[in-house]
Amino acid sequence: MTREHDNKEEEKRNFFRVDDVIPVVANPVDSRIREEVQKKTLCSKAFSVEDSTTPQVGDTGGNGYDNPEYRKLHDMMIEVRSKLDFVINHFLLEKEGLTTNEKKLVNISASGIRFTITNPVKVNDIMEIKLLLPTYPPVAVLAYGEVKRVKKIDDDQYEIALEYLNMGEPVKNEIIQYTLCHQRETIKKFRETQMNE
Repeated sequence: MTREHDNKEEEKRNFFRVDDVIPVVANPVDSRIREEVQKKTLCSKAFSVEDSTTPQVGDTGGNGYDNPEYRKLHDMMIEVRSKLDFVINHFLLEKEGLTTNEKKLVNISASGIRFTITNPVKVNDIMEIKLLLPTYPPVAVLAYGEVKRVKKIDDDQYEIALEYLNMGEPVKNEIIQYTLCHQRETIKKFRETQMNE
């Protein structure tokens, strides 16, 4: 084994892994997309479900609206924009299949993800994964992964483990932040339970 391979394996072991139940949609990719993923022309993406650039109600952004009528109109427009952003994001998530009952028990880290599916796949298959990280605001992730393990659970259930492909630092950082927050919450709940006993 090469030194570079050993370093990558060590890096994967350093990421937090957490178990959670989150919306996940996974589909095998066709040969055209597979080639693009292998050529690294298709990369993972992440986007916040809530527009963080929207000013808060009452924030006039330094535009000098001292007149109460202008301020009231400005606040109403901000509220309308916020609601419109919510509706648009909801439709985008619905289109991607992330608002349905596709929640799955996953084991996730910044290097890969494990969950169950109903369609059989093979080791080395490449899959498109869409997931919604339950952060605040929620973050939708589109990633590609190579199947590393397949375990048949019963007639129509397969547990698969995927390693992410072409994952850039911004997406990896979103997953790292999510896993760290989840780990922190788990420890906090455990401590609270211990103190209450």
